Amino acid sequence: MLGNLQADMSRQGVNTSQKGCCSACEKPIVGQVITALGKTWHPEHFTCAHCTQELGTRNFFERDGKPYCEPDYHNLFSPRCAYCNGPILDKCVTALEKTWHMEHFFCAQCGKQFGEEGFHEREGKPYCRDDYFDMFAPKCGACNRAIMENYISALNAQWHPDCFVCRDCKLPVQGKSFYAIEGKPVCPKCIGAEDEEEEEEED
Repeated sequence: MLGNLQADMSRQGVNTSQKGCCSACEKPIVGQVITALGKTWHPEHFTCAHCTQELGTRNFFERDGKPYCEPDYHNLFSPRCAYCNGPILDKCVTALEKTWHMEHFFCAQCGKQFGEEGFHEREGKPYCRDDYFDMFAPKCGACNRAIMENYISALNAQWHPDCFVCRDCKLPVQGKSFYAIEGKPVCPKCIGAEDEEEEEEED
């Protein structure tokens, strides 16, 4: 009976030659055929390996020889953003052993995106330079601003070199000797000790 049907259809100009076997059902394909992943399929059998929706002529992705619709592929296999947990479909940042959408890699304190200056890390979170030093760097004993480079350690505190000045005359504390009054350096001259030292030297 199938032979008669094929012959009748051929006389009417309908091509009924077999176009291969369907990779899904293993039955012959006559009529429309989809060729993908090096195999042939009935259109209704070329489906997403996850949600089983027909893929037809839509975009699809392949993983381990199986076809996936675009949404399922990204949800199942794309890297996830450490900030929003959404799949990353385009460019991404890899930092702190995580992946991020470009627009979601920003300072944990102020929300500013990082530029060429990069970022600083504390407890797994990224910070811009300004916030990192404001929040975590030692503070100067005089101006209370963050110390980012060289410093002087004295009187149980750290000081910017320019801030380590005499409490009274505001001149840099020169040499190695100074006096401490109320946690601040005072030069020997302002305390009057310099005069005493000179008198001792004269005697």
